[in-house]
Amino acid sequence: MVIFRIELRRSIAPWAGLALLLVALGFLFLLSGPWWKVPAPWTGHTTTTALWLRFLLVFLWPIAVGAGAIQGMRDSRSGMAELLATTSRPGRHRALRLAGAVGALSALGFLLVFAVGLGEVLGHGGFVSASFLPVVGVGLLAVVAGSWVGLAVGRLLPHPLTAPALAVLTLVASVLAWTSVDAQVLSMSYTRFALLAPALGQPRGALVTTSGSMDLGQTVWFAGLAATGFLLLAAESARARVLGLLPVLAGAAIALPVFPASTDGLLTPDAVAAQKRCDGPICVSRAHEDMLAALAGPGREALALLAKLPGAPTRIEEQTGPYSYTSPPARDPGVVYLDFQLNDDLLTADAAALRTAVVSGAGLPGCVPPSYGEVSDMSARMIAAAYFTGELRALPEYAGNWFRRNSPLVEPAWAKFRALPPDVQFARIVALRQVLLSCQGDPLDTLVPGARR
Repeated sequence: MVIFRIELRRSIAPWAGLALLLVALGFLFLLSGPWWKVPAPWTGHTTTTALWLRFLLVFLWPIAVGAGAIQGMRDSRSGMAELLATTSRPGRHRALRLAGAVGALSALGFLLVFAVGLGEVLGHGGFVSASFLPVVGVGLLAVVAGSWVGLAVGRLLPHPLTAPALAVLTLVASVLAWTSVDAQVLSMSYTRFALLAPALGQPRGALVTTSGSMDLGQTVWFAGLAATGFLLLAAESARARVLGLLPVLAGAAIALPVFPASTDGLLTPDAVAAQKRCDGPICVSRAHEDMLAALAGPGREALALLAKLPGAPTRIEEQTGPYSYTSPPARDPGVVYLDFQLNDDLLTADAAALRTAVVSGAGLPGCVPPSYGEVSDMSARMIAAAYFTGELRALPEYAGNWFRRNSPLVEPAWAKFRALPPDVQFARIVALRQVLLSCQGDPLDTLVPGARR
């Protein structure tokens, strides 16, 4: 323990942990990034906090690897390598203490960032569960593995350019891997090899977590990488160095087939936060359980309004799956889905707004990704909501208020639709529902032919 404490004081270990802590907190608090915004604010859920921390490993992992390389060059750069080789103590004993010090304090820096995030979640009244453990655990293992690989490379290649070159190469590899797994970036096609880096794409919702197959594969891979890093650090012969490569090769061979085959398999609904809480036909997630009482009354009223439609929906459920940047929302003829993650206005909406949200689009979402705000789609769903409520009002969703104020089509189209005979109005609402179910056809033209001309 005495030697271990000495390594803690005289090695780069404290500075490595401090660098990870300061860089991460600088990103989170000094930049107004997507981690402060819907659909996945980092203060909303402890698992979301962990996912954002994994995202930041794009920049943090190169720091851990580079710091390890700096420390790994110490003996050779100070002329101590030959002297230490003559001592009776096996090299693995010295390697264990050095690797333990650097790995432990690097991991501590990573954990302290999460501890700050946990405080933010508690301070903002977010949802707390133990679902973050696999996400944080894999991140910790990756940080330790990266620092140990850096130590090994620094010991084997004690050149002044080794540490900066290794850090830059790690950064480039991390960025390329991130662009492969982040659906919002789409600069590279997905490949399983991208999951050999620890960084994840931006979280696509506050009710999601990493899939079990990804956690398992990355645990095996980073364990193999850490083992190889340590064995190379402790190796004293060429044969030992060659044998030291076996764990990382075995880890890759096991992990790659286990990894998800597409980006759709990277994230999955959180079994705790997304757990259903129901009041009859009205269901919300456990994370938004306080919305159940507010939604129950308006939700039942809205279902009663929709009941006159053929094949009318009979349930209201919160959308708990990962948010897609490129695909339209999920739909089901028997279920009205509400998205509290993306449409955070719903969390503070009054009864009238909640009722409008349920009956918009005759109980169906649009056929474009929610952030697109296509004119025909949103106009038609607004008019459908007004048909049931008798009042044309902004939809309580992304860009809803802006669209209500700035679209020149909605008011004239609503006036034309309202002037139609009741049976024609009903038939067109039924037709709109079919268009939104199949996503075939123009929604606004279905309600008011020629409205866009």
